[in-house]
Amino acid sequence: MKKIAIFLLIIIAIVSTIAYLYLNNISNYRNAQKENQKFEMYIDKEITGTEITTLANKVVDYNEQNKIEKDNKGKYIDNGENSINIDIKFIDDDVTYNIEKLYNRGINTFLYYYGDIVFKCSEVQYHSKTNKVKYMMFEQITQ
Repeated sequence: MKKIAIFLLIIIAIVSTIAYLYLNNISNYRNAQKENQKFEMYIDKEITGTEITTLANKVVDYNEQNKIEKDNKGKYIDNGENSINIDIKFIDDDVTYNIEKLYNRGINTFLYYYGDIVFKCSEVQYHSKTNKVKYMMFEQITQ
């Protein structure tokens, strides 16, 4: 009788552990999808420089809330879980700038010169561990 009771307890423990891991995985996936919606709305969509400034503010706030560290150049370091980096490629001088560089130099200056210029998201990468957005590349379309 004791052997049957121990066997059933072991089976219940195994089933409970598997159920917990499965439900935790679903919860993490839904959380990642919810957070990605803030950034995936820009994929394959033409947006203006004004919307880029809004996105820059979102990214900086998101990285600051998640306490993402910066390197010596002021760029957020990829932590493999929830950091986001954005690059903007300009066709004016064929240079790519990181969003933090524009943000630190003065987002108002960027807004003044590029507020009405159209950009398009050309690349998106995701963290392999959490499936959250980790990188986006925007390219200038108009001058």
